[in-house]
Amino acid sequence: MDRYFFDIYNSEGQVLDEEGQLFASKESAKDEALRVLQDVARDEMPDRDLFKLTVKVRSENGAKVFEASLILTSGWTAKQP
Repeated sequence: MDRYFFDIYNSEGQVLDEEGQLFASKESAKDEALRVLQDVARDEMPDRDLFKLTVKVRSENGAKVFEASLILTSGWTAKQP
């Protein structure tokens, strides 16, 4: 089992994972990164027109091994009455 760390980055800063989690495979760590990304986006989606959220996964030796991002952009496309 290998330990992976899931760091979260958004427009307000970063939260570095100091503990990490053990996974039997890189694929399992990737699945966890995508789950974390969805959970954080659901909990912290701001009320603004542009939002970017990224989860960067590090291995035990500190190497970045996976990254996933969600970007939300919104805005009116036509003049409203």
